[in-house]
Amino acid sequence: MRTVITLAIGFWLGRQIYIKYDKQTALKKEEQIKKRLKSFLEDNGLTKSEVKETTEEIIGI
Repeated sequence: MRTVITLAIGFWLGRQIYIKYDKQTALKKEEQIKKRLKSFLEDNGLTKSEVKETTEEIIGI
């Protein structure tokens, strides 16, 4: 019985760690995409306010 409980706790902890890691990775990728999009829009002559509006529209904030 102890073995089953230990395995269940280990599985749960491992899953929680993976979920946290996955969220952090997704947030980093989203920030990189936002930076690249803003840079692209600024390079194509949009003003700061237009860049912000367009970025929010595309990303869906």
